[in-house]
Amino acid sequence: MTGLLAACFVLSLGCVGAAAPLPPYDAKAAAAEAGTVTPTVHCTLPAGQGEATGPQEMNVELSPPVVAPGGKVHARVTLGASPATSAIALDDVPTIPSLDLAMSGGATGTVTVRGAEFTMDVPAGEPIEIPAYEGDFLVPVDASGEISLAPVRTLTQTKVLGSVFETPCDVVGDVGSVATVTAEGTTSEPATLTAPADPVRPSTSVKLRGSRWTPDATPVPSLCAAGGGGCDPLKFTSNTLRIDSYGTLTGTATLGEAGAVPDGGYQVKVNDGTKEATAPLTVKAVAAGNREISLSSDSGPVGSVITVSGRNYNPDRWINIIGLDAAGTGLDDSAVYVKSGADGTFAVEFTVISDAVAAVQADEGNDPATVRTLPFTVTTEGGGDGSTAGQRLTTEVRAGTLSMTQAGDTVDFGTTVLGTDTGAQQARLNRVEVEDARGVNSGWSLTATLTGFRSADGNTIPADAVRWTPACTARAGSVGVPVAGSPAALGSGAASLCRMSPDGSRPFTGGRFDADAGLTLTVPEFTRPGDYSATLTLTLL
Repeated sequence: MTGLLAACFVLSLGCVGAAAPLPPYDAKAAAAEAGTVTPTVHCTLPAGQGEATGPQEMNVELSPPVVAPGGKVHARVTLGASPATSAIALDDVPTIPSLDLAMSGGATGTVTVRGAEFTMDVPAGEPIEIPAYEGDFLVPVDASGEISLAPVRTLTQTKVLGSVFETPCDVVGDVGSVATVTAEGTTSEPATLTAPADPVRPSTSVKLRGSRWTPDATPVPSLCAAGGGGCDPLKFTSNTLRIDSYGTLTGTATLGEAGAVPDGGYQVKVNDGTKEATAPLTVKAVAAGNREISLSSDSGPVGSVITVSGRNYNPDRWINIIGLDAAGTGLDDSAVYVKSGADGTFAVEFTVISDAVAAVQADEGNDPATVRTLPFTVTTEGGGDGSTAGQRLTTEVRAGTLSMTQAGDTVDFGTTVLGTDTGAQQARLNRVEVEDARGVNSGWSLTATLTGFRSADGNTIPADAVRWTPACTARAGSVGVPVAGSPAALGSGAASLCRMSPDGSRPFTGGRFDADAGLTLTVPEFTRPGDYSATLTLTLL
């Protein structure tokens, strides 16, 4: 039987009568809000140097004083001498400063002002003073009114001897506002961001997806604390993120190693210069499940070389492998050592040195809680001319399912001004991915139906006011060639978006296929003003 799946988009449109334009905003009419506070800060020094507590003056200047919701604010940060000191003098140290600011009033949450990297000389035993620096942040898209910002933490990152050392200084207590900015105007459509729900390991690629981003912009990922502060792009060592011409975000971002990204809950943030969004992310070096080891063979004569493999270990840790005798005593001459990989796995050759070997044991960094043991039997070698034997290898492959996912659930045609516009509005269907993992040659079809548009007060726009031009392609490695539906007006009858027909030249069809469509809405000339919406239902069978 074929499965039946359905998904829905909400199509929206705002219709208004012609209105007089707003007067232009005079950016010079107001000065940027700025202020100075002197809170007590508690600093944790890097490389085991201890802690330091004391006052530190902080000044923040913001511009412009008024921004639209979701708009960019430029900040200049001037810090006084920190209670943090260095035990040794260092010259030309690459340094990156940042300041976390908590919002209240017209918006909530935490924003980070991150400066550009520069070099500085660090004196020995004297309070460290960071030169003034500048950075940008975006106010939330739902911000409204005056927003007060209070400092909550500074973070200084220094690059010494090939490593990045961090000096966080937390503000002790509530010191009040250091600067304000006002959000005025209409809210923009927020971008969306999704990250894996399951824990991810350090040093691995994290799959990120989203929609409604700035088309063809350059996305930059950062890893933030669970509360939204401390956003640091250096926590990702590389990324393949891209935003296409439809505003769809795809790709991966690779986390730093376990030493730089410890276990815990985080927020991953992506910023494309004009929009940003966050999603929760849990980092756990050891994946769910116990540490496991396996032997390539559990028996053999003295001198046998077997492979000891393991998984679910902390990355970049030394694993100790040793043979045990029947009493459980370690045979020191048999010990070998291997470092686990970024994915928490390892594999190393182990030599059976004597007939006393009764088991093989592995542990992680001499931690008794990580000891894992498997038995091994030493056999006696046979004589004679030898012989041959055969073994039959088998496996089972099971059929998967026919399924689909969509990049978003809303399509916005924008606003039509009656009497001034042509009435034709353009949009794009959110991309749909069809996955056929059934391993059969029965084909599939993806169709859509559309209801009429309706406003809150009962006015309507007919469904056939929307026409589409479908497109679909097969991803690399897929079997079969999909066919896009014909351009057509939408309505209650099923219109083809994409289909795969059975192919007699192949034993089966399957893989991943992308489908979308260009949409055109032609608003009737005589339509009541209002906000209209309709529902488009996609059916895969």
